Formats: sequence, structure tokens, C-alpha cells
Amino acid sequence: MNMEKTWKKLLLQIIEEGHSHTKDDTLIHEIIGVHEFLPAPVAYGLSNDLSTEQYLNLIKKGYFDIQGAVMHGEALHDYVASLDDSFIIDGGDFVYTYPERLLNHTTVDRFGEVVQVDQLEIMQYRLTENPGSNRAVATLYNCGLDGVEEHIPCLNWIQALIRNNKLTLTIIFRSNDCYGAWTSNMMFIHYIGFKLVESLKEKYPLLQYNGLYYNCSSLHIYDNDLDAAKKVVGL
Repeated sequence: MNMEKTWKKLLLQIIEEGHSHTKDDTLIHEIIGVHEFLPAPVAYGLSNDLSTEQYLNLIKKGYFDIQGAVMHGEALHDYVASLDDSFIIDGGDFVYTYPERLLNHTTVDRFGEVVQVDQLEIMQYRLTENPGSNRAVATLYNCGLDGVEEHIPCLNWIQALIRNNKLTLTIIFRSNDCYGAWTSNMMFIHYIGFKLVESLKEKYPLLQYNGLYYNCSSLHIYDNDLDAAKKVVGL
């Protein structure tokens, strides 16, 4: 099932089956324990094996826009391409960013020294050394930084597996805004998949990006977005 159909299915499921819950003094409508597979985005007339440049250009031109989604076109492109932005990677004025947590993750090494780690580089190394590895993982939640913070990453974990010349991601969200953030989040994570494949092409020229397994503990719609979400699914 493609991204648009999956998104609308999840919105409808929350609207029809979700329960109401107060989170941080805000009313949300929520379903718990979501699992979906999203195949890699494809473009008509192009190889299924999109390059990162092609993927970003198509996003910028609006090729992957979904009617009713909050972010599209150039804004969506800038969000996805933030993975390549050194300012965003350094954190800037934000409490955290996904690029920062992936590419400049603050942790402690085995000698007790504070270090900044490029987790995508480690994932690439693991898969280069052993394409059958189950150890190509990245963790965005940092207990040393996030244990008592109000704002912590919604995306917590990513794993890349290579099987039969296809790279598949598995991701875990602790919490995800289905109406306001889901589509842009998925486009961003697909970009991670394309980038990993591109980084491994020299060693594995037949490798293709397959898609991602999406897992979410709390998938929700904020109450003030409920009418807009209903409109998206035709209610």
C-alpha cells in the first residue's frame, strides 16, 4: 500500500476506532500499537532505484505531494534535505533535531569520554563489513540528555537490514502526530534509506531500497486537527 493510502487508512482508523486521551493538557485521539509496511517511493518513467538527487528533486517539484497533507513541495524538500544541513546537524536553536541525533549523537565511549557519533556512518560500516548484519542500528533517544526533558524525540530507533539485494528499514516511534507530521516524517525516513543504499552501491551495485516497516506506540490526531483530518478522508 502506498503512502497516501496508508496515511488515509490510519487517519480513518483513529477517527473511527481511536480513544480520546489528554496528553500534556491537550486532547488527542489515539490508537496504540501500529505496524505498517511502506514501500520505497517510485516515480513513473524512472527506475525504482531512485538516486538521492532524483528523490529530492521530485519532492521539490511536488511529485510526491499528498492532497491534504500539511507539508508539501519546497517546504517538504527542505525538511527532508535537512539531513544534509550542517546547521541542523549541529542543533542550532533547536532542543534537538533528527539529523543531529543521527549524525552528531552525543554519547560516552567505552573509555568514558564524551563523543559525537555519526550513526549513519556506523550503519554503513556494519553493512559494508557484513551485508547480513542485524547490527546496523541507530538510536535517537538519549537517556543522558532526555531523561528529564519535556521535549524528546518521537522517532526513537532505526534498523537497516539487507536481504536479497534489498535494504529495508525498521523504525519505532514512541509517539507520532498522524495528521500534522506523519507524511513528512515518512518522506524523511525514506531519504535515510536512499542515502544508505547510495553509500553502499560501490560494494553492492545491485542493492535497492525496499521500503520501511513503521511501528508506533501512540499514533494520534490532535483535537484541533480533527476536522481537517476528517476532511482528508471524506467525512
